[in-house]
Amino acid sequence: MAKQYKKLQKKLYPNEPKEAPRKPPGKDYLLLAVLAFTVVVTAFGWTTFDNWNRAMYAFLCASLTLTYVQRHAKLSESQFLVVSRVSLAAIGLAIAMFVITVYERFTS
Repeated sequence: MAKQYKKLQKKLYPNEPKEAPRKPPGKDYLLLAVLAFTVVVTAFGWTTFDNWNRAMYAFLCASLTLTYVQRHAKLSESQFLVVSRVSLAAIGLAIAMFVITVYERFTS
């Protein structure tokens, strides 16, 4: 009876693909080093930077921090999507600030 029940269960509910185990994230020492370097440069250069440079470094720090959070935090699908989009937007804004700074420096 039990064998028949198991056979019936296998027919009704075939082996559904289980969610693949998530690969544990790496240590990301390089990302942490770049983030720490960016924070130090931002802190020490804050008084000498103009507003474009301040914004660029602030967006860069935000993007690196969100990238680290994206890799190491246990986020739901929607949270992961929001964090990844905000991180991409922040790096895009940092690149835009860099282009504006370079343009202003070399055209004046």
